Amino acid sequence: MPVKISSNSVVIENELFRRELAVDAGGLRTVSIFNKKSGREYVKRPDAAEFQLTLNATVIVSYSKPEVHELDGNMRDDGRLLKLENIDTKTSPSGSEIVKVSFLCPSFSAKIKACYEIYPDLPGCSKWLEVESLDKELRLHKVFFELLNACPGEFADAVFMKHGLVKAQPNFAANGDEDIVQVHNAVLNEGLFIGNGAPGILRYYMVYPHWPTGISCGYNMSSADFSKFLKKGEAFTTDKAYICLYEGNVSNTAGANIFREMIRRELPECKNNDGVMYCTWLPFLKNINEALLMELVERASAMGFRWFVVDDGWFTDNNWEMDSSKFPNGLKPIADKVHQSGMKFGLWLNIGSDYGQIGSRPEDNILDYHGSPKAFGFGAGKTTTRCFATEHRDIMAEKLISLAKEYGVDYFKLDFSNICSPYGIMSYGCTSREHKHHRDFSDSVTEQYLSMMQMRNAVKTQFTDLVIDFSFEAFGMEFPSIGALRYSELHHSSNMSTMKPETLKADKIRETLYQYCNLLPNERILGSLICLQNNRDVEHVLTAMVGTPLVAGDLRKISPDTVAQIKNISSTLKNLINENPLSEFQLLATGQKWDGYARYQKNGNGIICIFRNSFKEETVNISLDEIPAGTYVLRDILSDTDIAKYSGEEFRNGIKFKFSSASSCMALVFRKLK
Repeated sequence: MPVKISSNSVVIENELFRRELAVDAGGLRTVSIFNKKSGREYVKRPDAAEFQLTLNATVIVSYSKPEVHELDGNMRDDGRLLKLENIDTKTSPSGSEIVKVSFLCPSFSAKIKACYEIYPDLPGCSKWLEVESLDKELRLHKVFFELLNACPGEFADAVFMKHGLVKAQPNFAANGDEDIVQVHNAVLNEGLFIGNGAPGILRYYMVYPHWPTGISCGYNMSSADFSKFLKKGEAFTTDKAYICLYEGNVSNTAGANIFREMIRRELPECKNNDGVMYCTWLPFLKNINEALLMELVERASAMGFRWFVVDDGWFTDNNWEMDSSKFPNGLKPIADKVHQSGMKFGLWLNIGSDYGQIGSRPEDNILDYHGSPKAFGFGAGKTTTRCFATEHRDIMAEKLISLAKEYGVDYFKLDFSNICSPYGIMSYGCTSREHKHHRDFSDSVTEQYLSMMQMRNAVKTQFTDLVIDFSFEAFGMEFPSIGALRYSELHHSSNMSTMKPETLKADKIRETLYQYCNLLPNERILGSLICLQNNRDVEHVLTAMVGTPLVAGDLRKISPDTVAQIKNISSTLKNLINENPLSEFQLLATGQKWDGYARYQKNGNGIICIFRNSFKEETVNISLDEIPAGTYVLRDILSDTDIAKYSGEEFRNGIKFKFSSASSCMALVFRKLK
């Protein structure tokens, strides 16, 4: 059994991982995190609290004993304000086991549940809190839903990595809004990932191993302070923390893929991510019309693309009225042609400002620190930002539902910042005291993110297969995160493009995409707006394929030979994904003169893409560390010819590949023989 309960302990375990909780007079705490593969214990302080939160102005901790704190030298004793009520377990429809340890807090007439979930095949667990006000209003704030004083070996031998990429200082190693913290011991060659599922600027870590709490994962307590007012009888469920153990070096493929799978199981189902997405934004901007889009649909279809997205430029400022000068027949002919061509129809809409209905409903505008409507961007023009925690959320949900019904929309790209800006040009929150769904500034950021989810759920209730994408601007962050992926089936993560190659080229875009996809599920990330303009177009498509490929550009400029090659790439990708998801990812090289990656199914079928850049030699050595055993047929996608057969062992040991003298990149598909 994955969960074992006795009179004073709860054990959550599978064949790979064990977490033991002590439940006694002192409260609740983790006394063991055990890596069953290495036989190593991780917990350093079995007397540390399990969670911490504040109700009104009183700190509540899950476990307390008198102790002099190193921060200020004062004796700390938070007291015992919790009383164990019960422990419940259940099996979820996905096969995981969930245990909830429930406490009553009589001083505040509240109920607090510490909740854990474990899968039979993953070396870790997720955790969250459920807080309920029983008979009076409470303010919930200063929340750490996970506290861990744990690492492999000793903290002195550990390194801390932010998102598995950037080495941090050991003290206050992640004092900020990091998404994923990695703790690695190079001596023992093992470590753990800790992920924070909170959205955007609400997420927060505090890492200070000298303190009993050690690694603290929760909500922002400063610039965008988390706050939730609970009415009588109202309950709030926090976001989750994710713990995943691994063995191997700090950047090992297996560990990253296991953590990626843990996060994938938390994301909304996405059945439709099986091909290339085209977006009209570049180079056309708002200069689009029916004739142009009809031609672009034909070009996209000829290259085997799966999605066609109409970006900004289709409506006027009269309550999103169709621009009849550009689209005299509306968007229906475009949507129909997209669907008849076998593609999915996508549509852009701003949700963060009053653009499209400027001046309407001033009562929904965000108010800044001075009580004035918060301008959109740098404040030029008349556009103001909307607060999601108003009736704006319901109006936008109704608009999206109406558009989905009218045009058969398969994908919405939802854009424009209001909570915060990825460009750092917008203050946080809303100071209004009149808005329907938040009280004042203190809870405005919290309630706006909750309102985004409410808007999403309202639309998904009617259109279950519709793909919703809160873009990086709508989410307000410049780097994709667990939280962003939890809000969207697909997440448009940046506007990086090759429109001006003197400013940005594909190799630099790949470097960023490798960071985006280092630990997150690649197939949920739309990484850039890389352009197809009859200049290195094959390289650009392969670059976009680090995630779900998103491309832009004037498709009319692409040569017939390149169209044929791109069609081969699109068809190969679509066929692979239709069989099984390309869930496994390996970075083959980066920071060298050449770079590349592999994406493949758990059964072994997949693709390899490598890029020559300034590499002068003809051959590169490629090894796939975790490819399953078997015999594989390797095929060149661009020339559509078989190359050779290799065993899984040969792939793991390394195979030499030779660049064509005329090519800047290679695209290979490998399939396991049955």
